[in-house]
Amino acid sequence: MIPTSALQALPRAATSVLLWQPCRKNPQPLLTAQFLHQELPVRLTQTLKIVNASDVPFGMSNLPTFRRISENLLDDIARLSRTPRPMCQVQEVSFTEQLQELQHRQEINNQSIGHGLQELLDISKKSIDLNDKRLKLFFDKYYTMALGTRTILSEHLSLHEHERSTVEKVSPLDVAKKAAFDARRVCATHYGLKAPEVEIISKNTSVSPLYIEEYLHRSLFEILKNSFKATAETHRNSTRLPPVKIVIVAGGEDVTIKVSDVGGGIPMSKIDNLWGYTYSEPSENGSFLAGKNTNYGMDIPLAGFGPGLSVARLISRYFGGDLNVVSMDGYGTDAYLHIFRQQSCLENVPEYEDTEILFEPEEPMQVAALGSA
Repeated sequence: MIPTSALQALPRAATSVLLWQPCRKNPQPLLTAQFLHQELPVRLTQTLKIVNASDVPFGMSNLPTFRRISENLLDDIARLSRTPRPMCQVQEVSFTEQLQELQHRQEINNQSIGHGLQELLDISKKSIDLNDKRLKLFFDKYYTMALGTRTILSEHLSLHEHERSTVEKVSPLDVAKKAAFDARRVCATHYGLKAPEVEIISKNTSVSPLYIEEYLHRSLFEILKNSFKATAETHRNSTRLPPVKIVIVAGGEDVTIKVSDVGGGIPMSKIDNLWGYTYSEPSENGSFLAGKNTNYGMDIPLAGFGPGLSVARLISRYFGGDLNVVSMDGYGTDAYLHIFRQQSCLENVPEYEDTEILFEPEEPMQVAALGSA
């Protein structure tokens, strides 16, 4: 729990950002810095509320890791609220240096959030269901807000350092090839399995929706990794593995990428488990942690955002799309990744204006009121 006084002056609702803004053709780092000066304390406050909400399951908010994350968030909010609004290029450069440090601290928070779950497993006297819907909901909320914060931070840093946006026209075909290559490597090195071949069918090779390439790569990587692993395990004794097929189609509103495998399928009773943020079996270090050990020794985008299809669906929904899975138990699985093509897409971030927070009466903490600088 956190002190009541620590949140008295904090804002209540985040601003949904138009993801594909026309002004990106004319980078203006000062304007984005001014927006972040106002918006970041709001985002961090919402994250603080999520971590300390009364509906966080199994009392995880009281665990040392969660309290440490809360303290880090309060510290970051205080730092931002003490920083003057940048009004010139010199101030923008100084503020950007602060944002680089903030981004690093947020990455540490994201990677350590699963430690709280491990603490719970270590100290709990009762068996914890890792597929508990409340756990999934908590991680959905936390990682969606973390993804939104990461996106607007990365956008400004890219404009400042490279004079270009992170949002750009991407080739789903090229990204699919790269994701398949990386997923095959993981299948061989991490799981010790020979990966199946990939067949790609693209009805329109020139289609190039606006997106963030590393996010699309991570989504496809997770889908393909699952398909490769299922296919290799199901046909372990076969001389030739059936291929995994990728179909890319551009519609009027969406670009849809279908990944099909003949990996044995998933029983209906197990489908919901696909959307969890914990491993179904311990990783090589014996951990069930979400957000840990997800880079497989490679430079995988968004390492720390949890394993499996859950993060792929989270990314697609954040950008106005979706991820659906249709499986035939005993045969195979089709995954449909939908990319929203329109340029009027608002980011999908949680709203928690009325979230009930667990407070505890303590001596007031010194947190500057926002907007007082």
